[in-house]
Amino acid sequence: MVIAEMGSGGAEAVVADLAADRIERGDQVAVASDRGWRTADVAGRGADLVPVPLRRPGAPALARSVARLARCLRRRPADLLHTHNVRATAAASLAQRAAGRPAPLVTTVHGLAPADYPRAARLLRGCADVVVAVSDDVADRLRDGGLPADRLRVVENAAPALRLPGRAAARAALGLPEEAPVAVSVARLVAPKRHDLLVDAWARLPHRSTEAGAGVGAPLLLVAGDGAGRADLERRIKTAGVSDRVRLLGDRRDVDRLLAAADLLVLASDREGLPMSVLEAMAAGVPVAASAVGGLTSLGGAVELVAEPTADAWAGAVHRLLEDPGRRGDLAAAAALLVERRFSPAAMTASYDAIYRDVT
Repeated sequence: MVIAEMGSGGAEAVVADLAADRIERGDQVAVASDRGWRTADVAGRGADLVPVPLRRPGAPALARSVARLARCLRRRPADLLHTHNVRATAAASLAQRAAGRPAPLVTTVHGLAPADYPRAARLLRGCADVVVAVSDDVADRLRDGGLPADRLRVVENAAPALRLPGRAAARAALGLPEEAPVAVSVARLVAPKRHDLLVDAWARLPHRSTEAGAGVGAPLLLVAGDGAGRADLERRIKTAGVSDRVRLLGDRRDVDRLLAAADLLVLASDREGLPMSVLEAMAAGVPVAASAVGGLTSLGGAVELVAEPTADAWAGAVHRLLEDPGRRGDLAAAAALLVERRFSPAAMTASYDAIYRDVT
């Protein structure tokens, strides 16, 4: 399996789950990546690690990645390569040619910028035996970009089974007031995730009150994730005057604790395939407000979709949900049914197993 890195993203979680499943089935698995905290997990389960500098942009890093993958394939030929997203696919395909060790290649596309789909479709058409899209929306965009329909499959990501601590314990561990309304965002700090909309929305949210009239303060927003946009986001938080209401937590491994403490998960992205953070929240019984984009639109009544990418629209949606526990309960109940029907880990790994068998 080849992926740019093995950190906190949804694609990385899929790789970790698939690697564990293949090892349990008796396969030998190697994961090639630019490291990340999940490498310890897959190594602990028995996977070999192949360090490649795929996270870094530019031709020199790609060339070094190709050379290292080619050496690995010469030393131990693979029966199957499974790559994740376009850069990893390009590196693995070139490495196979350099090593003279052809093997079936499956690639999963987790989501791209709209303008990148035609170029991706051209590259994948020449490299991959099967292309897996994580949502119908991603599949449609690849097909519209020129990828033949008979090379496409759709396998939706799985919602992991999380063991959540109690709400009071989670809030105490995070230093949160017991009665404060809390929303959490779990996403990399990069432009397409539109944390700027959330910050501006939080500046518009009123303070809440209990039925008895006692103030409980403005809602808190916990932002879990890191990335190139952190400095800009810190400045925006300060300028908007919400430093007491928006907390940047950095990259986190305790998403279970954050969800246990939250009343709501928010995701304001410009584009998405099928984000793992939303599936995790749905599986954990945490209601979700998300942009009406990509694979999120297929979730129907299980999430609150925000159609307009404006701070006013987001402020309105968050305020309505935090003031309406009945609506939040309805969303959580609908999400639980949808997770059971569509997003089980067993269904995802069985779908990939069928694809692996088809190509080998």
